[in-house]
Amino acid sequence: MLPLTRILVVTHVVCRYRLISLLPPHPARGLLLILQFLVPSSWPGTGKLSEGERLQLALERLGPIFIKFGQLLATRQDMLPPEWTAALARLQDQVAPFDGEQARAIVESELPEPFDQVFSHFDNVPLASASVAQVHAATLHNGQEVVAKVLRPDIRPTVERDLKVMAFGARWLERLWADARYFRPAQVVRDYQDIILGELDLAAEARNSEAMRRHFLFSPLLYIPAIHTSLSTSRLIIMDRIYGIPVNDIERIRAAGIDPKVLAERGVEIFFSQVFRFNLFHADMHPGNIFVNPEHPESPQYMAVDAAIAGRLSKDDLNVLGRMVLAVMREDYSALVDAVIRAGWNTSPIDRPRFERAVVDLVEPVRSAQLDQLEFAPLVMKLFDLARTHHIEMPVQYILLMKTLVHIEGLGRSIYPQLDIWNTGRPLLEAWMLAEYGPSATLKKLQNRLPEWTAQLPDMPDLLRDGLESLRDLPYQQDRLEARLEQTLIRHRHKLLAGLAGLATAGAALWLASPASWPLAGAAVLLVGWSWRR
Repeated sequence: MLPLTRILVVTHVVCRYRLISLLPPHPARGLLLILQFLVPSSWPGTGKLSEGERLQLALERLGPIFIKFGQLLATRQDMLPPEWTAALARLQDQVAPFDGEQARAIVESELPEPFDQVFSHFDNVPLASASVAQVHAATLHNGQEVVAKVLRPDIRPTVERDLKVMAFGARWLERLWADARYFRPAQVVRDYQDIILGELDLAAEARNSEAMRRHFLFSPLLYIPAIHTSLSTSRLIIMDRIYGIPVNDIERIRAAGIDPKVLAERGVEIFFSQVFRFNLFHADMHPGNIFVNPEHPESPQYMAVDAAIAGRLSKDDLNVLGRMVLAVMREDYSALVDAVIRAGWNTSPIDRPRFERAVVDLVEPVRSAQLDQLEFAPLVMKLFDLARTHHIEMPVQYILLMKTLVHIEGLGRSIYPQLDIWNTGRPLLEAWMLAEYGPSATLKKLQNRLPEWTAQLPDMPDLLRDGLESLRDLPYQQDRLEARLEQTLIRHRHKLLAGLAGLATAGAALWLASPASWPLAGAAVLLVGWSWRR
């Protein structure tokens, strides 16, 4: 059931910041703009605010879940104009903490043992607070200092309500605007739904943290604090407390005697190891989640927390990514274009010569820049903009990955401005490619598959005969498929008509309920009329 009250609130904010005018050209756009100006909240206007700023302020007004959605959209340079994504990147997820006694009560209800038998001390004042959870310091009875990450009470109903509103708006946008298929609003909302619901499951975050911890258990590169799994649940995580230097506190890092060049290069090595060696990467590596261990300045080590958002790639996607990055590092632009086209990310045919010229014109000036001016992040942003122009949509895991790479380079360059992510990462990537696709790796794969192929060999004549018979029957199968497709289209048409009738009824009810609802009722009737015409 749709949350109608919340939809009305969202409509009010959309009109207040005149977001309908941001929609692409469409015959129905003029009518919607007229209806927008009939809503009193739109009358004050937006002053000198840019389009991106209006979108940013509207999402901030709608609350934490919409703010987090805006933060995700800020990474979608492959879909949205640069001015919009730059404004959305300024969204701050700052939320007031909830009551410490209430947090303590949640912890007590989730623990498998009595509270006083687990903790000798629990601080009711939170160390940090965000939209999904907040963190409290505590001490176990054995003297181990820990932190308790507690999920906000009643956060799931709030998230599910706002996700329904977003999905509703995205579906109607795709129905009314044919060009919306290039931006895939419904798919973007589904991607966001997977991410935000994953953040609500602290048990999944605990599993991600423990997996990353095992990967780097004895590594001097990265430390992940241990999770007390016997005390953790889907609403609570108990982990060891760390004392590190915030990664963006450059003065303290230098004062600790840590070599900035080594520290920055180790950050790049961690990124490539997580992606290509372990295929599990921390996808939320902003400064609030990354620290530096001051205990061994001669061998600097990073410390990471909050693995709620973690990324994995399929083997095929990992292969595509490796070839793309290596092609850029080797300046083999033809191979880069081949990798993009074969990945099948385009939503419309690609003019290959034109696309390759655009890639060369974009990458060459960046690669020829001086070392202290050569940056990977701006190149990624421009590639996203190029992808949007050519209707190329990258999978969400790639978006998370590129966002992480941008964070890594930004952090690395803040520590050591001369960081060369290209030459630091290239040998790591080439070693991975050789291990995965070199002669010895290929021979090993053939050896592993040989018993399976040998077992299937006696069945090959029968399989060949079945395949030839299927080709002979193909015309008859095609006729049956067309008949079935026609029946499916008729059923969907009936469902659409029933939905439009319901929307018209809702519009009439709003009209009769209150004069203040007349603009919304008029919008409902107009939407019905336009959809019927289509």
